[in-house]
Amino acid sequence: MRHIAALHAQLRAGAPVDEVLHSVCDRARRALPAAAVLVVDAAGAVRVSSGPPLPDLAALAAAAAMRGGRVVLRGTVSCVPMPGHGGVPGVLVAAGRRRPPPPRRLEAFAAVAALAIGTGETQATRERERLARDLHDSVVQTLYGISLGAGTAAELVHGDPVNARASLAWIQETASAGLSDLRGIIVRLRPETLVGAGLAAALRRIVDALHFAPGTGAVPPGWGLQLDAEPAVSPQVEETLYRIALEALGNAARHAGASQVTVRLAGDDTRVVLEVVDDGVGFLPFAAGSPGRLGLRSMRERAELVGGTLDVMSAPGAGTVVRAILPSSPAVLSG
Repeated sequence: MRHIAALHAQLRAGAPVDEVLHSVCDRARRALPAAAVLVVDAAGAVRVSSGPPLPDLAALAAAAAMRGGRVVLRGTVSCVPMPGHGGVPGVLVAAGRRRPPPPRRLEAFAAVAALAIGTGETQATRERERLARDLHDSVVQTLYGISLGAGTAAELVHGDPVNARASLAWIQETASAGLSDLRGIIVRLRPETLVGAGLAAALRRIVDALHFAPGTGAVPPGWGLQLDAEPAVSPQVEETLYRIALEALGNAARHAGASQVTVRLAGDDTRVVLEVVDDGVGFLPFAAGSPGRLGLRSMRERAELVGGTLDVMSAPGAGTVVRAILPSSPAVLSG
């Protein structure tokens, strides 16, 4: 069925969960045909819908389906549970115009909806695991180092004040670096900054968060932005650009030792180009043991999921250029 094929293509392109669920409802409504189609979660709340609101009968049908499989109730409403691991994540509810849609015809759409929800949960799990690694590798290690440094300073403060002052200076520098890492993690947790403000404003916030100079109230002059007008891109591409910029700037802050870092963003009706350029120490991209190698792979995978490309140009001592070229909208099969 062309509708199901198009939905699977949308999933492969990495579309957000609710975007896929909206497509499920829209396509099921056209294919059945139906007056309205809804995704109802396990708590009985409507998550997404297509068409006019359904009467309370829809909630009764959803509750019945959660208990005992596909259901047709009196009137024109029918629904089927969405198969899931460890329980049913919800049901797909459809209202026919004159008669209930056959539940068996809903099952293929319900399976895609369940797959989308499962994919979203997997992505959320990966993000949590990555956050745990980031917290351990940066913040936890930084705090441990500060604790050791404070102990050393305490032992030296009376007998060797010169080295005690050096230890305190190191603590201050380490704390500043840890603060920068923590701000970067906080930014990663809040992609909602894209909503309303837009991509250009979100990029400025990344720069502010990653390299805010403690005590000065200003971004260091070596970090700059060259932004065209806000690019007209889909929400999925916008978030992909945001995530790539976040990773590239995080790598520059942690590993490059750069004095100059520039973010460039430009686009037209068909594509958008993001560049993050630094004059740091450079490295051999994707070589075993290279700093941030897993992050580079993640950036490339994100770009490819929306039909784009990502190139990393660097060499020891030559700085780094990260360039992502993405379509304005991800390629999805039409139906």
